[in-house]
Amino acid sequence: MLKKKRSLVTYTIIMCGLIMTVGIACLLFIQNSIVKDDMELQAYEKLLQEIRQVRWSLNYDKSDTPSIGREYYDRYEDVEDDDKLYMFLQSIKGDYIAGEVPDGYNEKLSLQSDLDIKSFNGVKYYILTRKARVGKKNIGNNKFMICAMVSVKDIKANYRILWYRTYTVIGVVALFFFVFAVGLRKLVTVPMKELNVAIDKSSQNLDFTEKLRYDGPFLELDMITESNNNLYDRVRREFERQEEFNANVSHELRTPVAVMHAQCQLSREIAEKNNDHEMLESIAVFERQTTRMKGLIEQLLQMSILEKNNVNPSVEDVDLLDVVESVCDDAEYICKKNIQFRYDLVPTIVKVNMNLIVIVVSNLVSNAIKYSNEGGIVKVTCGSDSETCYISVRDEGRGISKEQKNRIFESFYRADTARNTEGFGLGLSQVMKIAKYYGGTVQVDSEVGKGSTFTFIIPVNNG
Repeated sequence: MLKKKRSLVTYTIIMCGLIMTVGIACLLFIQNSIVKDDMELQAYEKLLQEIRQVRWSLNYDKSDTPSIGREYYDRYEDVEDDDKLYMFLQSIKGDYIAGEVPDGYNEKLSLQSDLDIKSFNGVKYYILTRKARVGKKNIGNNKFMICAMVSVKDIKANYRILWYRTYTVIGVVALFFFVFAVGLRKLVTVPMKELNVAIDKSSQNLDFTEKLRYDGPFLELDMITESNNNLYDRVRREFERQEEFNANVSHELRTPVAVMHAQCQLSREIAEKNNDHEMLESIAVFERQTTRMKGLIEQLLQMSILEKNNVNPSVEDVDLLDVVESVCDDAEYICKKNIQFRYDLVPTIVKVNMNLIVIVVSNLVSNAIKYSNEGGIVKVTCGSDSETCYISVRDEGRGISKEQKNRIFESFYRADTARNTEGFGLGLSQVMKIAKYYGGTVQVDSEVGKGSTFTFIIPVNNG
């Protein structure tokens, strides 16, 4: 039995999904890094440009105190820009001089050449500062800074379309992968399951006449199907050769065994006239073995007939009740175990071959007697419902283990392997073949130490 493992298709989908996920994560990481650098560059250039504009727009009063001229703010009427800029003047010591600052601003910025990031009221800002002088002369320490600030969120908004496109592409790729995964499972897993079911069915029924079919696009599955069909052909040819061999051997052995059996009878008559008891004992052993051999040959011939598709045994209306009573009367007469037979029989007319039904009942009853204990009870029932008819034989013998139950219908298999056990292991195999010939089955209910029940079931309308 195969261990439970994960499907190759599932592994393929999982691995492809992981590779795709890692790839998308790496691309997003790279894009984030590029966007971050580009945002800083864009903010730096924008703020630097604004600082230059402020320098051109500075005004001074009589005391040389600077302020940002009105012309600087008027220029925004002609420029389309959604970014909110804050431009103000601050002394080197950190004192506010003029301009517009964000809400909650209370920092004292230091003069530096690089772009800086600070937060006010939970909002992040890019900040750039540059030095300026009072008037046209450098007078002592009367220096001040031009400070420019813009919200990181406003700069990031410029990349909104890029992010929308990125996530749209990711969504389309994910959708495509989902469709690919579903399609792959449908194109591979479903046909593989169908092939597996067909192979299991052929193996259980030992019927390799129907070839496997695969109409999908994958070469590998087509190769597997073709290989199994070739194997089917070889197995079928081997079965045909085996059937032919059994039939030929059975026919060849039938005549000499019949001659030996006749000679046994003649020898017994001579020994009885001469009152030779030792010879009679030897003849009895020889006759018993030839009878067993004759029964084996008859069973092999009957099985070979059933296995030939072009041979249809004659059918007639048979009452199962009459067949069961007749076979059980004979079995009870020759039984040496003092077995008690109990019956629950209902008249059941079915169109079958009489000899085949006799074989079924004989094998089931003889099996029940063989494995019953001394003085045991064998219960035989027959009847029908709206769709099926049945023959059931129940014994109170040793029962059958679970491992044996899986093999009892194999040819030449015997649950009891003791050398002195009668039979060749063909009885139940023959019963199952007859059941399948009529489109039925044989059910087994057994418990070790408590006995077994074999139920032969075939459709009422099996013709």
